[in-house]
Amino acid sequence: MVAPIKYNANIPVQTLSYADKIKDDFEWGKQTMRAYINRSYFATTQHKWALKKLYDYYNGHIDIDDYRLITEPFGKKLEGDWADVVNYPIIKPKVDLLWGEFAKRPKNFEVYVTNDDVTNKVLEEKNKLVFQNLEQLFVNTLNQQGIETGIPSEEVPTPEVVQEEFASSYRDKRAILGQHSLEYIHQYCKLQEKFHLEFFHWLVSGEVYSYKTIENNEPYYEVVNVLDLDYDKDPDNQFIEDAEWCVRRKYMNPSSIVEFFYDDLGKNEQEIKDVINKIETLGSNTTVFSASAPNLYDRTGPQNVYNRLVEVKHVVWKSKKKVGICTFMDEFGVEQSIEVDENFKPLKELGQTVEWYWVNEIWEGYLIGTDMYFRIRPIPVQRTSLDNLSKCKLPYNGRVLSAINSRNISLVILGVPYQVLYNATFHRLKLAMAKMKDDMIQLDVNLKPKNMSLDEWLLYGDATNILFIDRNKEGFRESSTHQSVLRMASSTIQSYIELLRFIKSEWDEVCGVTRQRQGQINTSETVGGVERAVVQSSLITEIYFTLFDEFKEREYQGLLDYSKFAWIEGKKTSFILPDSGKIVYLDIDPIEHSEAEYGIFVALGGKAVEKRKQLESQLQNFIQNGAKPSMIIDVINSDSFTELKAKMLYAEQKQEEYAQQAQKMQAEQQQQLAAQQEQYASLQHERELELIDRKGEWDLRKTELTAYAIDEGPNTEDISKAAELGLKQQELGIKQQELSQKEVESQRKAATEKYKADMAYKVAKENKQKGE
Repeated sequence: MVAPIKYNANIPVQTLSYADKIKDDFEWGKQTMRAYINRSYFATTQHKWALKKLYDYYNGHIDIDDYRLITEPFGKKLEGDWADVVNYPIIKPKVDLLWGEFAKRPKNFEVYVTNDDVTNKVLEEKNKLVFQNLEQLFVNTLNQQGIETGIPSEEVPTPEVVQEEFASSYRDKRAILGQHSLEYIHQYCKLQEKFHLEFFHWLVSGEVYSYKTIENNEPYYEVVNVLDLDYDKDPDNQFIEDAEWCVRRKYMNPSSIVEFFYDDLGKNEQEIKDVINKIETLGSNTTVFSASAPNLYDRTGPQNVYNRLVEVKHVVWKSKKKVGICTFMDEFGVEQSIEVDENFKPLKELGQTVEWYWVNEIWEGYLIGTDMYFRIRPIPVQRTSLDNLSKCKLPYNGRVLSAINSRNISLVILGVPYQVLYNATFHRLKLAMAKMKDDMIQLDVNLKPKNMSLDEWLLYGDATNILFIDRNKEGFRESSTHQSVLRMASSTIQSYIELLRFIKSEWDEVCGVTRQRQGQINTSETVGGVERAVVQSSLITEIYFTLFDEFKEREYQGLLDYSKFAWIEGKKTSFILPDSGKIVYLDIDPIEHSEAEYGIFVALGGKAVEKRKQLESQLQNFIQNGAKPSMIIDVINSDSFTELKAKMLYAEQKQEEYAQQAQKMQAEQQQQLAAQQEQYASLQHERELELIDRKGEWDLRKTELTAYAIDEGPNTEDISKAAELGLKQQELGIKQQELSQKEVESQRKAATEKYKADMAYKVAKENKQKGE
């Protein structure tokens, strides 16, 4: 290892070739790292200690120096013990309320595509759907005219309706792929938990920082402590990823350092062993968080627990590299151009010409202790832009709350003066209460009975609340101006209580979190007044959420860009959407994914929450109007309002399809019923004609038998009985036919109802399968 480089803040020349940058064991990189470290706040820790105190205020730790104006108003300490001042938190409840509200805000990101061909693809898909619609309409017309087409008729909407539905529901295939990719990254990197921690830093310090890279072919995301990062303060850059340089400090144990840098420790066993021993020595001789260097992080436990921590600094900066645009003619005589590196030599005999440029390139390096350097190199993943060769972004990102032409502030910074004043007033109240005595009776000592000592008299009065007097005692005098009761409870206590209320009220107005928003409502307040107070409070605090949502949008964009490099060989996996429980199968085509230019839209969380509340307030109306339970569950479970809107549109579409299918099925059933009724009427008419014929035949036979009986003699009665029996049998046969006919009609109706039920079940089952 080389000797330590002398401290300076002069940045070396960046327009060097790669060969010059790496010569002399990366001497250029070491000097650059030292210069940026000395430009950072880590050279002096005053700023970081000021930030650390904000976390002390949140946790309620007292710094007696903050009360010097009260304890030493004239440069001399007042009487009284201020060492036992304790914290009565008025900052922490406000921070915790906003922190809790953030956890309940919906996940509101959406991926879209910005490629040049996106318009062409939209037109292509729309024209395809319209053509299919017109084709089916043409087939329906031919079938109505009796022309055989071989294709069944289908009920289809008009082309205008098709175009409207397409405009409201179409999403590019690549956008859907990007959305699923970001959903997977959101779960894999545990972004919900990490954003929640970052929002805490945001409220306490007004700063938030993160680090993104690739590990094990997956995007990697890390929350960076605000005490451990410094960067270029360009007044025109709101986000750190656009800055020129960034320095991060970490404290690591020797074993963690060896694990992290193992592939870079040496080329052979002896080199690796020597480097490990040096790192172990640094851990044994460290002065981090010793008695002379207090613990910046205030972790629980004695300070000697941390005596093996070694300081590691990670420096990233924008250097310059030489690139060229080579122009040449291909075999078809068409001019082509490609990007080439600084070592490219153009072949003039082939007509190659090169125009050279110096563009930005991100470099990084690690410094362990004071003289151990690792990984001085261009970062493996350069987030560049296709429209600007020199545009690139740092792997670190972050922003501050409000540092426009002034020092930054935060919610806790605003509350510090009120917290100090509140604690001091409460301490004064404690002292006043300690001095306070109960109301006492003032008595003339001559009132004491002669046969009782003073102690006995007072003790008896304390026990019974009665003090006897002896008016017959010699020398007794009674004064008309005698004051019998002394009021010892000072009005100072009430003044302190009123002052405490005033301080809290002023703090509520400043921070924007009023007591109504915290659920503290007086009985005299109206519903409208409470609602207005809550709305006004939300408007004041919305800036914290809006600015943080803009930061989240940059984070989503960065992670999606890193996924293009991480999944360069494709990605196949599955994951579950937490809001719906639906399994998503992710199959990434590396070419399609890398060529897609994704954009991220993060809707304003406040508006999304308001829309969601309005929608939830209508759930009872949805239920009363026959909404399906599955749709109600989707409303409750959905984190994204955009996703919820898509689900409801899908449910409406399926409901319309079901209604159309039910209407079509009802029409078919009515046609079948009409045909059956017509057939039944025809059969009924035939049976009536048959009965008429049979009745005529029996009447004729009866006449013949009667005539025969007259001619043949005394057997007329028997013949008449036989004729009557025949007629009864004929009537019985007719009644049996009628009963059989009614039974057939009943069976037909039962079959029709069963058909309706089966068709309804089939349609519902198909809709459920499509929805899943």
